[in-house]
Amino acid sequence: MDRFDFIVGGAGSAGCVLANRLSENPARRVLLLEAGGSNRRWDVRIPLAVSKLWPNPALTWGFMSEPEAELNGRRLPVARGKMLGGTSSLNGMMAIRGHPADYDGWRAQGLAGWGWDDVLPWFRKLEHHWRGETPCHGGSGPLSVEPHPAPSPLMAKAIDAARSLGFPITEDFNGARTDGFGMPDFTIRNGRRCSAADAYLDPALSRPNLEVRTGALVEKVLIENGRATGVRYRQDGDTIEVAANAEVILCGGAINSPHMLMLSGIGPGAQLREHGIDVIADSPEVGANLTDHPGAGMEFDLDPSLAFERELRFDRLARSGLAWLLRGKGVFGAPPLAISANIATTPGSARIDLHLLLIPLAMESRVWFPGVAKPFGPRLGAMWSLNYPKSRGWVKLGSADPHQHPRIAFNLLSDADDRADMLRGYHTLRSLLGQPALAEATGAIRRPDGELHSDSEVMDYVRASAATAYHPSCTCRMGSDDRSVVDGALRVRGVTALRVADAAVFPTLPGGNTNLPVIMVAERAAHFITSAAG
Repeated sequence: MDRFDFIVGGAGSAGCVLANRLSENPARRVLLLEAGGSNRRWDVRIPLAVSKLWPNPALTWGFMSEPEAELNGRRLPVARGKMLGGTSSLNGMMAIRGHPADYDGWRAQGLAGWGWDDVLPWFRKLEHHWRGETPCHGGSGPLSVEPHPAPSPLMAKAIDAARSLGFPITEDFNGARTDGFGMPDFTIRNGRRCSAADAYLDPALSRPNLEVRTGALVEKVLIENGRATGVRYRQDGDTIEVAANAEVILCGGAINSPHMLMLSGIGPGAQLREHGIDVIADSPEVGANLTDHPGAGMEFDLDPSLAFERELRFDRLARSGLAWLLRGKGVFGAPPLAISANIATTPGSARIDLHLLLIPLAMESRVWFPGVAKPFGPRLGAMWSLNYPKSRGWVKLGSADPHQHPRIAFNLLSDADDRADMLRGYHTLRSLLGQPALAEATGAIRRPDGELHSDSEVMDYVRASAATAYHPSCTCRMGSDDRSVVDGALRVRGVTALRVADAAVFPTLPGGNTNLPVIMVAERAAHFITSAAG
């Protein structure tokens, strides 16, 4: 049996960080296991191609939710990356941390050391920010954070509309003011996606003490006398066991990490016994508290001079592709976006509860050329989502077979407050679009098929179209109480030498994208582990 000091299960945003940081000491042998394959593909590298990645079964786990009761029984896709870099290799690349109050809320729950002042140095440590070293940003970290290379001409009109409603404008969502309307930064390096694999794993691959095995699905953590001693995984049809001298760290994300724990005998006792799994640690909240940002969207006709569709004309696209290939410049270098916003829907409230996106493009838009293929039509996509939903779901075993997907239920909009907030978010978005600066640029509504004339019709549309933001979190909750799955140092309760470090450990979901918070958690995990190891 091969022996390593540390075994990391999952090479996503967190796993790549752990592999790098734990192997910095050449005396420590580190094994990184990833069920997927390489991320070295052109469609992964090109930021503009992001919407083509999520449906690709070669790059994702193919998870689907259970039928969602409040969404007319629809089953929702759960896009999780299955390759080096994990979901950081297929996400929308927005570099958002959330808000200081999110992390101060963690500390208020009894998690000393996880308040905003505690985590800010770790956010700064991870980034190589285009603004350089500032009180808010890091200038020499592994992860490249750059501005949008080709802002939409619609942005100025959206800013004017926001100002007319009295909403703030921010130059930096990770700066002194994290709320308002503005253009976020992106995890991009010279026009290419900068995933956790690009930032953390690639620079470490030449280290002789780091081994990366792809196509390796972790089946269970090996536990002897209450201590994690290694893992069993499947690769190329073979079942392989490897030993860990020091620790095993699970970095599978909010779906796979609780699944791996339950397959290993750590989870709700009754559920484990139902599937014939011996209970090693009865931990009732493993797989509980699943949280994601619920959202919906509409489409409107858009002034052709402001629409991204003109960039999809074949000859323009070819020139843009060449500019990107040679210089990393132009529209290929980022997703098309007009504006992003994090705002409070209640005037004077400190709770930044609503997220808005305006995109000058329809999801169905395609490459076109006069006389050959017709354009889809100039459209504006307008989306809204809730930063702090109250609805909670779960991840449960589907069977004891590690190769079968777990069952996933978000229970999206099951809480009445979430339904009320979605309705309020819709009206806020329509008010924005009704301001002269945007009203003169937009036309008829195209999705849904006709105007919504009542709150009842709005909610019918929401139930028929709402989805998640692909930010699943909180299924291995970190806490100071005995029911929490991991403690403040990310150690799994009930078993020694085992930690979880990914979005599963969030006590509550931050009010923003989750990639940077996951990397921050992983940086902290590496610090906890190396400090304990000496």
